[in-house]
Amino acid sequence: MYYNISYDIAAMLVIILLAVGMNTVLYTDSPGAKLVRRYIYFVFISAFLDVVTAYTICYGARVNNGLNLVLNTLFQLASVFSIAVAMRTVYNYYPHIDKVNLWINRLLIRFLILFIGINLFTGVLFSFKNGEYIHGPLYLLSYIISFAIVLHGVFIVIKYRADNTKSTMRIMVAFLSIPVVFSLGQIYHGDQLLNAFGEAFAAIILLFSVETPDYRKLMKTMNELEAAKEEANIANKTKSDFLASMSHEIRTPINGILGMDTMILRDCDDPQVVEYAENIRVASNALLSIINDILDLSKIESGRMELVPVKYELFSIMNDCFQMNRMRASEKGLEFVFSNDPNMPAEYYGDEVRIRQILNNIISNGIKYTEEGSVKVSIGYEEDISHADGEDGEYIMLVIAVTDSGIGIKEEDIGKLFESFTRLEESKNRHIEGTGLGLRITQLFVNMMKGSIDVESEYGKGSTFTVKIPQKVVSHKQMGDFSSRLREHIKVAKSKVSVIKAPGKKVLIVDDVKMNILVLKGLLRGTEMEIDSALSGPEAVKMTKEKKYDIILMDHLMPDMDGIEALHKIREDTGNPNRNTPTVALTANAIVGVRAMYLQEGFDDYLSKPVEQNVLLDMIKNILKLDDADNRETEE
Repeated sequence: MYYNISYDIAAMLVIILLAVGMNTVLYTDSPGAKLVRRYIYFVFISAFLDVVTAYTICYGARVNNGLNLVLNTLFQLASVFSIAVAMRTVYNYYPHIDKVNLWINRLLIRFLILFIGINLFTGVLFSFKNGEYIHGPLYLLSYIISFAIVLHGVFIVIKYRADNTKSTMRIMVAFLSIPVVFSLGQIYHGDQLLNAFGEAFAAIILLFSVETPDYRKLMKTMNELEAAKEEANIANKTKSDFLASMSHEIRTPINGILGMDTMILRDCDDPQVVEYAENIRVASNALLSIINDILDLSKIESGRMELVPVKYELFSIMNDCFQMNRMRASEKGLEFVFSNDPNMPAEYYGDEVRIRQILNNIISNGIKYTEEGSVKVSIGYEEDISHADGEDGEYIMLVIAVTDSGIGIKEEDIGKLFESFTRLEESKNRHIEGTGLGLRITQLFVNMMKGSIDVESEYGKGSTFTVKIPQKVVSHKQMGDFSSRLREHIKVAKSKVSVIKAPGKKVLIVDDVKMNILVLKGLLRGTEMEIDSALSGPEAVKMTKEKKYDIILMDHLMPDMDGIEALHKIREDTGNPNRNTPTVALTANAIVGVRAMYLQEGFDDYLSKPVEQNVLLDMIKNILKLDDADNRETEE
C-alpha cells in the first residue's frame, strides 16, 4: 500500500508556523497557552512519525519487522499523548470538573497506552510479517477507545457549560470534534493520512479563538458582564421582594385608617369631626397614591405591567378626574376648566384605569405647579388613524391637552421632566409634595399604548402637556358637551353608597390584624349578615369544620399558616362543610399578577387593601347571587 503523505506534510508546516508564532508575537504565559504549545508539539511528533511509518509500511521489505513494530508503536503512543494533552487543554477551561470524570478520562487514556504496549508482544492491534503491515483482531478497539475519550470530553464541556460562555463551549466542542471527523475520513480513505492535519486544524481554531490575548481579554470582560448580570438579577429579585413586602406592610395600616375613616364619615353627624375625617381621607389617599406610583414604576420597568383593555365611557374618566382635582384647584383659587369636542365618540375599548391615571397625573402636575391663574383641560380626537398592530376595528387618536399658567419650564430642563424621582429647581420647589414619579409613569404608560406626549412651555408663564393615545371606538354615539353632561349627572344621581341586605347569611373573616377585622365588620354593618372572625389560619380551619359559612374572607399573609395553606386544608378535607364555600383572598400586595395567582390557588376572587366598601359589597352581592329585591341604594 502507498500512502498520500501530503496532508501530514502540510500539517507539520502549519504546526511549525504555530510553534514559532506562539513563542514570539503570540507568546503568553497562561496555563492554557502552555497546554496549547504542548499539544502542537505532540501533534508535530505524531505527524512526523506518521510519515516515517507510512514510508516503512510502503517499503517494509527493506526494514526489519521489529524496527517497523517499534516505529509504529511510537506513532500510536504519540497520537495518544496528543489526545491526552488535548483533554488537559479542554479541562483547563472547566475548573469544576468532579474527580470521578477526571478519573474516567485518565483511566481510558492509561488503558489505551497499556493496550498499545501489550501489542508489542501480542500483535492484537497490528504486526509485521515479511515486511507487510497486518491488522490485529482488535485493531478497531484503539479507534473506539480514542473516540470514547473525545466523546467524554464533549460530555464534560456540555455538563460544565456554566463555567464558561456559550462561544467558548462551541469552540471546545469544535476543537474535539474536528480531529474525529478527519480520523473517520482516514478510516474511510485508508490511503490518506488525515489525522495530524485534523489535529493541526483544531489547534489553529483553539489558538486564534481562545488563546490570543485579545480573546482572553474579551472573555474576561464577558465573564464580568455575566457576573454583573447575575448580580443585577439578584438585585432585581430583591427589589421585587422588597416592593411586595412594602406594599403589604404599608397598605395594611392604611387599610385600617381608611376603613375606620369611612365609618366616621358614614356615621358621624358632627360637622367638625366630619371635616377632620375628610382631611384624614385626603391625606391617606395622597399617601396611597405615592405608594402606587412607586409600585407602578417598578412593575413597568421590570416588564411586568400589563395593559387590561375594557369597554369604557370617556365621560366617566373625565368626571372622576374633574371631581378628584377640583377641590385642590379651588383651595388654591385657580380657575379649573374642563372642555371637550362634543362630536367625539362616547365609548372606547382600552385600559380605562391607565387612561384615567394619565389624565389625572397631568392635571395634578398642572395644579401642583400653578399658584395663580388657571388649569385648563381640553380633550378631543383626530380621525382616520392607522393602528400600528393592524387590529380590527376603527381607531381614533385621543388627544388630551392640559394647559396651566404656572411656573413654566426652562427649555434646557424639558428633557429632564420624565426622569424618575426628579423635580426641577429643587430649592425653589421644595415645598411642593410628591415623589417626582408622576410624569415618568405617565410617559411609560403612553409608550405602552403606542402614543406620544409633548410639552410646550415658556418659563414663568406656564406649560401645555399634550398626550395622544390610539383608542378603539366602540360606539359612534357622540359624547356631547362635558359641562352639560356634568350638570345633568349631578341632578340625576348624587353620590350613592350601595347597601346590601343578606339576613341569615354567614361570613367568616380571617386576618391576623385585629384592626382589619374591625374595619371589615364595620363595612359590613347593616348587611344583617352573621359575622365570625379568626385571627389565624389554624383557627380558621378549625372554625370551618364546626360551622357552615356562605362566604369566607381570608387574609393571605399570616404567621404559622398563611391564607393559601389554610384554604388548601379546607378544600382538601372531604368532611369539611366549607370545602366548596366561596373564598375571597384579602391582600395588601399590589404587585401585578396576584389575581391570577389567587385564582390558580383556588380562591374565587380577591380584594386589594385598602378595601373599598362599594367594591366589597358588590363582590359579596355577586358571589352570593343576591337579587335586586334584596338590595337597595341609599343616598349619603
